[in-house]
Amino acid sequence: MKKINLSDSVYKLVKENSDLKNLLAELGFKDILLPGMLDTAGRIMTIEKGAKLKKIDLEIIKEKFKEHGYQVAKEE
Repeated sequence: MKKINLSDSVYKLVKENSDLKNLLAELGFKDILLPGMLDTAGRIMTIEKGAKLKKIDLEIIKEKFKEHGYQVAKEE
């Protein structure tokens, strides 16, 4: 199981786990598929910030990640 931290930048997470890009798009983060978006906004945007901005329940995101073999790191 791959471990991810939701407070890491979207850019970092997608670079480390390329399959996350499509998963995030399915969850409602469709802008990530736009050319250049990952390399610009993705460097400062986190999944937590994006979820709040897009009004997507973080628990739904965590559940979807678990379904796809990811372990969400606990916040300290």
